[in-house]
Amino acid sequence: MIDIAMVSCNRGRITAQAIQEIRARTTTSYRLLVLDNGSEDDSVRILQAYYDKGYIDVLVLLKENTGIHWAHNTLLDLVESKPYYVCTDNDLIPCVPTEEGDWLSRLIDLAERNPDYGAIACRPHILIGEGGGLFKDSPEIKDRGHVGAHLRMMPTAAVRKSGGWKREKRPARNHEEKTICGNLRKLGLKIGYSRDVRIIHLFGRKEEGEDPWGYPESHDHKARGHRDIWPPVDAFAWYKRGVDWETCRREGESENG
Repeated sequence: MIDIAMVSCNRGRITAQAIQEIRARTTTSYRLLVLDNGSEDDSVRILQAYYDKGYIDVLVLLKENTGIHWAHNTLLDLVESKPYYVCTDNDLIPCVPTEEGDWLSRLIDLAERNPDYGAIACRPHILIGEGGGLFKDSPEIKDRGHVGAHLRMMPTAAVRKSGGWKREKRPARNHEEKTICGNLRKLGLKIGYSRDVRIIHLFGRKEEGEDPWGYPESHDHKARGHRDIWPPVDAFAWYKRGVDWETCRREGESENG
């Protein structure tokens, strides 16, 4: 059984959708650990309901935003799975299972065949800041300096040996991906994205006064992550990956009145 450690902060509807889709698309045994980092919307109510239903195995509710580094280290202390665990954000949907297995079994296979890698993340449909040709003619793992928490599989012992994330409480993103991946690289391990195991990244849409990734212009909001804009960006393409977008759309319209 593999632990999946998810950090959430606000964006309750998107978090709910991510949890539902992981549950529907994961056939390999897993244990879901969720830490809510001081949400100010209805995330706590949603997460508590999912915990009561058994969708979440371990739920940590923080009263204030401690920052992403502290949140990841807190979850790391609760991880039990060996030799790997998965670190993820609350806005990621994995691909549907194939004859080769589900996303989790395929990541495990990649990790077992490539023990020189300290982190292997799923390939997002859009990688922020990168053009569309990154994976053209790529091997099955695209070597990178760092990868995001895109359902990112890491060796549990190596993460702990590396020291994990910064031991600080600061409500900002603070390049947490570069921190953990840099620490793993110091152990002599490689970092990369899977070429074939894909995910959908549910960030927001560009609105007036916002950048293309769903962040408002203010720094305070940037520190709290992408906004809960509904529907998320690229919603028109969800059906291509098997997501029940029509149901999501109706629920979103209902909640928005």
